[in-house]
Amino acid sequence: MTTRTKMAALILVSAGLAVGAAACGGGDDGSGATTAEPATTAAPATTSPPPEPDRVAEPGLPAFTAGYQAGLKLNEEPIPPAADAPHGEFKNVYVDQTRATLAPDGTQVFPYPDGAVVVKDGSRDGDAAAVVAVMRKMAGADPEHGDWIYEEFSRTSADADYTLLAEGAVCWGCHVGATETDWVFTTLE
Repeated sequence: MTTRTKMAALILVSAGLAVGAAACGGGDDGSGATTAEPATTAAPATTSPPPEPDRVAEPGLPAFTAGYQAGLKLNEEPIPPAADAPHGEFKNVYVDQTRATLAPDGTQVFPYPDGAVVVKDGSRDGDAAAVVAVMRKMAGADPEHGDWIYEEFSRTSADADYTLLAEGAVCWGCHVGATETDWVFTTLE
């Protein structure tokens, strides 16, 4: 929220409180009933720019993944396919954190902060995001596996909804190979 938007909201709230107080604060005539005093009108609020449109998650993906491709991309170039690697052909990995948070001194630190969301999308048959794997760090969710919640989604075409493909043990069974980097294989480049 911009400073201008905050100021406009504060003016509206203040004006609303003043109007409400004036309307409800009538006099007491001794009978227990109150007599309403005329309400005062508030000065018009300044016009603020319209808010940015809300980001919406792709159909079938969790709401917290909305706009994930606008987040920090961990890899500089798409990760090429490997014979034993899941999640599609070429992959990109995004996180909803800033470079300064993940690498305050230029080198990535671990573990990821609580609430972090890591999203890996993988291409397949020309669909740039046919497979989407999501890791969400939630304190106390699964301490034995880094407190990450894992889900993987797939879709049959670029205009199809995503459906849940895998979750839980299927995912962390592989990610146990990345415990030194907080269960995330791709590190910030």
